Amino acid sequence: MKRDFEELDDIQQKVETIPEELPILPVRDAVIFPHAVIPLTVGRESSVKLTNDLQQADGMLVVLTQRDKRLDSPAPADLYEIGTVSMVHRVMKTPEGNLFVIIMGVSRARMQEFVQYDPYLRSKIGVLADEKEDETGVDFQALRRAVVSQFERIIKLSPQLPDDLQTIVINIEDSGRLADYIATNLPNLSIVSKQFVLEQVSVRKRLEYLNTELAKELEVLELRSKIQNQVQEEVGKSQREYFLREQMRPIQRELGESDDTQP
Repeated sequence: MKRDFEELDDIQQKVETIPEELPILPVRDAVIFPHAVIPLTVGRESSVKLTNDLQQADGMLVVLTQRDKRLDSPAPADLYEIGTVSMVHRVMKTPEGNLFVIIMGVSRARMQEFVQYDPYLRSKIGVLADEKEDETGVDFQALRRAVVSQFERIIKLSPQLPDDLQTIVINIEDSGRLADYIATNLPNLSIVSKQFVLEQVSVRKRLEYLNTELAKELEVLELRSKIQNQVQEEVGKSQREYFLREQMRPIQRELGESDDTQP
């Protein structure tokens, strides 16, 4: 994992060399963020062709999410307008004949004009840079800390998230990258919500939206934890009562107080 992050940092230096035109990889049920390292299974004929072609070129493409994941051959209108310029880091063939691809996100991009439709989509693009502000302000720092604090709490409560995410989050200095990382890893964040975060070039808007979504997720997790604790207490109480009854039986028999009609 550490090596992947180091290689990703090297890839970020290539942002200025992103071509004005790139092939498009449609994905059904995922949103790729800049700086993310994501595994994808590629099975469509057009996508396999694209991936094989990229292995002989610079390995750069744009990942676009489908509006309707049920479509097998999405047209430009079936894809979101904003996606992520990415690098194909590794390609492996599965026993089923599909390709298992490790994708590294590089930068947000807006599709400007589709110039190719066969054998796969290709479009002119415009790279989208983060809109930043003075992050030393009290209100911005309070927002950032609220986001980090809530995500740390979610990590502790969610069985889906490894504890080492907490160390990674507190060491991400760039606020835009922080927001993208949390959006990538936030459990139960819908594809529509992830796409909304991806489309926000304003780092503040990204954090504000995530702050609200994190509060919702945290409320659910805390309620679930409370319910689980209550259930465990009830189970524990029932078990204690059962063991006490079992211990009392021989004592009652010795005292001649046994009631054989009791279960």
